[in-house]
Amino acid sequence: MTLTPFSRPVADIAPARHAWVMNALGLASIAAFLLGAPVAVAGRPVEGCDIKEVKTIGELQYLLSSRAVEVVNRAAASHGGNDPRLQQLVAPAAAFSLGAGDVGRPLGTGVAGARALAREMKADTFPFFGWDFIPTPIEDACARQKVVVDFINSRGKNVYPVTFTFEAGRVVTVAGWSRSFETGPVEPIRD
Repeated sequence: MTLTPFSRPVADIAPARHAWVMNALGLASIAAFLLGAPVAVAGRPVEGCDIKEVKTIGELQYLLSSRAVEVVNRAAASHGGNDPRLQQLVAPAAAFSLGAGDVGRPLGTGVAGARALAREMKADTFPFFGWDFIPTPIEDACARQKVVVDFINSRGKNVYPVTFTFEAGRVVTVAGWSRSFETGPVEPIRD
């Protein structure tokens, strides 16, 4: 056998005394899987969840990403503080934060936090990624879920990757970061 720089051991690690516990847990997990028992159980659906019927991760990612955009759009609107739909989408205790450089800072909670986020970003466009993979089924759309949406301030040349955490289809935490960006043309391929 020929050793390459990538096949040499980098450390000699003695077997741990608790290795038998890890082996037993691993075997139990495999047995549970083979017998059809769930290995990890998602939290039970929360009452009032309006997305219970979503069946695949692709549908869920699209729905929640669209909701994240709706939250920012409604928060940016002049009637954002009195918007019943915004109040429905954002939990009163939902914490909002936005960082820049190496400093993160809280913006507030609930609708006021959402409005502070929209005011800080001054976004004029957004992209979010679709689910371009196998239509994977989900157990509980109402359980805690996360999506990332990039909000772009074209004039300020800032992009804000923002992670929205949802429970029961409502925003419960939002954390974003400010990044500068540059754009320009790309030469077309010449064959």
